[in-house]
Amino acid sequence: MKVLLRYFSWRYIHKHPIRVLLSLLSVALGVALFVSVEVSNSSAEASFRRTVKKLSGNAQLQVVRGRMLGVEEEALAKIDAVPGVRAAPVLQLGTTLPGSKESLMVLGLDFQREAQFRRWESVEGEKPRVNPLAFLLGEAVVIPKSFAAKRGYKPGSKFLIDTPDGHRAVLVAAVVPDEGAAQVFGGNLAVMHVKTAQRLFRKPGRFDRIEVMVEGDVEAAARRLREALGPEYTVQPPPMQNSFLEEALTRIKAMTGISVIALLVAVFIIYNSVTISVFERVREIGTLRSIGATRGQVFRVILLEWSAVGLVGSALGAGMGVGLAWLLLGMTAGEVNQLMLVADVGEITVLPRTLVQGLAFGTLTSFVAAFLPGRQAMSIAPVEMLRQSTFLAGRAPGYRRSFAAGAVLVVLAGALVAGTLRFENVGLVACVLAFSGVALLLPQVTLWTSRLARPLLGRCFRIGGVLGADNLARAPQRTALTVITMAGAVAMMVTTASIILGFKVRGAEWLEEALPFDCQVSGTDYNATIYTGTRLPEDLRPKIEALEGVDFTYGVREALQEYGERDVMVFGVEMERYARMQARRGGTGFVRPGRLPDLLSGKGVVVSGNLAGLHGLNIGDSIELRTLKGSRRFTVLDTYEDYAWPQGVVYMDRTVYADLWEDPSISYLEIKFVKGAPAEDVRSRVKETIQGRYTLFVYDVADFKRLGDVMLDRTLRFTSVPVAVSMVIGFLGIVNTLLISVLRRTRELGLLRAVGMTRGQVGGMVLIESLFIAVVGGVLGVALGLAAAKWPVALHVFQIMGYQMPLTVPWGTVGTALGSTLVLGAVASILPARRAASLNILEAVTYE
Repeated sequence: MKVLLRYFSWRYIHKHPIRVLLSLLSVALGVALFVSVEVSNSSAEASFRRTVKKLSGNAQLQVVRGRMLGVEEEALAKIDAVPGVRAAPVLQLGTTLPGSKESLMVLGLDFQREAQFRRWESVEGEKPRVNPLAFLLGEAVVIPKSFAAKRGYKPGSKFLIDTPDGHRAVLVAAVVPDEGAAQVFGGNLAVMHVKTAQRLFRKPGRFDRIEVMVEGDVEAAARRLREALGPEYTVQPPPMQNSFLEEALTRIKAMTGISVIALLVAVFIIYNSVTISVFERVREIGTLRSIGATRGQVFRVILLEWSAVGLVGSALGAGMGVGLAWLLLGMTAGEVNQLMLVADVGEITVLPRTLVQGLAFGTLTSFVAAFLPGRQAMSIAPVEMLRQSTFLAGRAPGYRRSFAAGAVLVVLAGALVAGTLRFENVGLVACVLAFSGVALLLPQVTLWTSRLARPLLGRCFRIGGVLGADNLARAPQRTALTVITMAGAVAMMVTTASIILGFKVRGAEWLEEALPFDCQVSGTDYNATIYTGTRLPEDLRPKIEALEGVDFTYGVREALQEYGERDVMVFGVEMERYARMQARRGGTGFVRPGRLPDLLSGKGVVVSGNLAGLHGLNIGDSIELRTLKGSRRFTVLDTYEDYAWPQGVVYMDRTVYADLWEDPSISYLEIKFVKGAPAEDVRSRVKETIQGRYTLFVYDVADFKRLGDVMLDRTLRFTSVPVAVSMVIGFLGIVNTLLISVLRRTRELGLLRAVGMTRGQVGGMVLIESLFIAVVGGVLGVALGLAAAKWPVALHVFQIMGYQMPLTVPWGTVGTALGSTLVLGAVASILPARRAASLNILEAVTYE
């Protein structure tokens, strides 16, 4: 075996490094995509776990009561009465710094209970300069060293933070090392006494959670706590997942489908390479078989050599994938935090299983690609191998069977899309089945297409066109695999752009219909993140309504609410004023005629179309929500297409919300101008009113459209990286196919040169073949991309977000894709064309 590997395999690899390198790079790029996606996922998840661990300190359990309900102070006394546990309340809030776009996390803690949960020791040489009572009676904070250094703060310094009642000055009581909880969110943290946080942020009598340390058995302690607190409270370990994180990771994981298709493309490229390597060594194989080498020995050597290529390519791809993940780190953080700040994705986390899976997938890809041509070669007798001057590894008998198998896969993909079966990620499975099915259909389709194109190519390019078409028809399997390689990359580009454009178009239409105001005042900087849970100052509304040019306003309170295994967004809207504002412009929004009385009475709610789709809700059904006054059932009065939250929205009257959740505050103030008033002048007066005391932001509908486009463009940029890598794989596929084509026609090209064909004509013939492959691949890719956007990918979007997306053709991307394939096809022909044109005529004519 060692002798065979040395003289049969290594000598071939040494003699044809470019061809082997193309196969190796194809595997490497496919593995790099897979590894980069997995590393992005694991980095985001690990970052969130680190944040939770640092914030939780030594706590083993948490007591919570729904996402937005809070834990009442009375619960702390009940926990203290349970033997074997120690408890510490936590209030965790997000705010901003006046004059800065930075977010600041505020932790409200009980310092008398903190010592055993987290360490807050002063930095050496930076001792506290205030009385400890200042934490309780004043507005003193502890800040991390990195935050202090960045902004030049020291113990005794003061700085402003934003609160629902405007800017408030806080005193730096101590600076602590960047350890433990002080490291979260890059050190942008301020720790104050929980009573102070309750007062400043209008959360009297409630905590976000109570953390618990246990002496002895944790499960037994959890049971005792549940018995003491009752069913309204949840006792659990600190959660290592989050609905915002899961939603972001869903978008990242969707790229796994792209990496799978890229590895399928690598299979096709390696298949072509193994086929030609067997063809070139057919006589050598026959000789080895004649002098005693068994079929099994030669077959194992072929599998071993290409598995080794796959292993080396996989190792290279794993390293490239980690590097690509580094480049994607900023985009990953943007994807994770664009809805709500949940994790500081600042470190790459590479799990051993990711590297092992990458190596295994790449090696298995090469093994599978080498198996069939190797087995075909072993089916031929040694004598026949010695007699043959040409080895046709991809013979015609398999094309019709391949066509039938491909048709079955396409039909199965269609059945999945049609709803015959329903399971997680059924849309992505349908994509892979459809892609594989089309790949199996293409060899026979290539025969038909090249024969139909022969007369046209002959008229346009004369003898070069005719010969190019004949050569494509002569090796339909190889041509088809190259076409599907390019088509796959183009399809991914078109599908992604179509879905993103669909969201843009429908989102813009929804904004125009749903938002009747002229401008909105919010405490959230939507350029950084969308939902922060901030509350507007109570005295803001009368000031705004008193401005010249302002007609009237309505308030909205947003809150996340657990519903099933998802978090839905509850909007408490002043329905009567909202309906009146809609009527001013002749619309209805989500308050259609006849629905207002039941909304005002609290009998029912309006739910978003995606919430209804995800949970199978219809008009007249009921929806149950947890409130501070217990679980309440609401009738679904209507459904409304809404793009505000990917897991669904519930609209109710703000008075009903304020009563049930005991929260009279508002998150946004929507403003209608007096008819005919200069919009820019009124908006300027609104901005002047909120400046100075508050850090608030003013937006109009055009701003929301722009912000939505920015968010979607960020996602498009994130997915463009793997699409670009796939295009490179498609380029390598064309180069590989053309090199093989030139090699297999060496004698034919020599004869053509001998009877008068010029070097330019030979190179032009190769260019025609390359452009034909690129054009067919581009057109097929556009068709596949639009079909995927219409069916399987649209199904995947519906499964994860409940949105029914109409097909939107991204004409700009279609033009770019087709143009790119032409450029790639032309560039890919350069090396094979030069090789074909530079053949020595005498050597080519005598080539075996």
